[in-house]
Amino acid sequence: MTAREIARLATSIENGAPLPAGLAEGEGLIIGITGPPGAGKSSLVDALAAEWRRRGKTVAIIAVDPSSRSTGGAILGDRIRMQRHHGDPGVFIRSMANRGAGGGVARTTHTLAQLFRSAGFDFIIIETIGVGQDEIAVAAVADVTVVVLTPGMGDDVQAIKAGVMEIADLFVINKADLPGVEKARREIEAMLSLGQRAVPIFQTIATEGAGASELADAIASRERRRDRDAPSSFEIDHLGIAVESIDSALRFYVDQLGMSISARETVEHERVHVAMLPAGESRIELLQPSDPDSTIANFLAKRGPGLHHVALRVPDVNAAIANLQASGARILGEPKRGAGGHIYVFVHPASTGGVLWELIQK
Repeated sequence: MTAREIARLATSIENGAPLPAGLAEGEGLIIGITGPPGAGKSSLVDALAAEWRRRGKTVAIIAVDPSSRSTGGAILGDRIRMQRHHGDPGVFIRSMANRGAGGGVARTTHTLAQLFRSAGFDFIIIETIGVGQDEIAVAAVADVTVVVLTPGMGDDVQAIKAGVMEIADLFVINKADLPGVEKARREIEAMLSLGQRAVPIFQTIATEGAGASELADAIASRERRRDRDAPSSFEIDHLGIAVESIDSALRFYVDQLGMSISARETVEHERVHVAMLPAGESRIELLQPSDPDSTIANFLAKRGPGLHHVALRVPDVNAAIANLQASGARILGEPKRGAGGHIYVFVHPASTGGVLWELIQK
């Protein structure tokens, strides 16, 4: 795939087009570089790209910038710092506007990263906008997430520790020639101790390339999170339909449609009666409240009978929860055991475009 073809497809993707069918999957590692403004993320990306080029590897860089208020496009501040790679066919730099999306990336960043992976790049680096506490969506896209800090950012560490600090696979203290490096390291280690996490911490002077080789080694040793790129591993499990009476509803589904009932049961902790009707590899679940104060009863009182939720089978429900929470999605409670014995958790409609989603352990 030529640079011109990649650029044309990238533009289409940014404008909402899907990844073209038939592209090779690719084996490239996706790296997220994030952290507060002024940490030197662009300089670090530049240093890593230079290091991997010395090793004969190819690099694609997605630099996410704020949208210009006048044109709507990317401001291109990040690309200016990477001028030495201009004209190198082994480096492809794409600045993209976030187009108002939160989380430090754009809505199409993941698809764009998959395009570069399909094009055969060895490393795909996503540099986020200078992020705050809740801008952690890159963790759901990247195989490896690198959080960049600098000496003297004690207050910033405290401010963002509940968000960005929790998604790091690697920490980098950049501008390590400034005073306060050891204090910054202690602050990171203290924060990690609260969550009982062990995350490697590196020191770099990105503008000089110092520390880039060690960091590149650590990043390259990580493996791809292949489950994030396998849409075939996600399947519709069932549609949950709230009804006033299962027996009345069955007159349509069984008597008129000719469907069969595979099981009926009561889920006590959800206070609901359930009838399951197979439909190919999926099923329909009719949900009748067993208690006037149950969730289904409240749903019926507010909206009447109808679609209550869509259930999706996932390979690892806990990993799915972690990815969704990292990108800011709202999870309702902890995983539970439901009808048929499956493990499930719900995702709030505010995070899904208005539909209650149920994630079920495959």
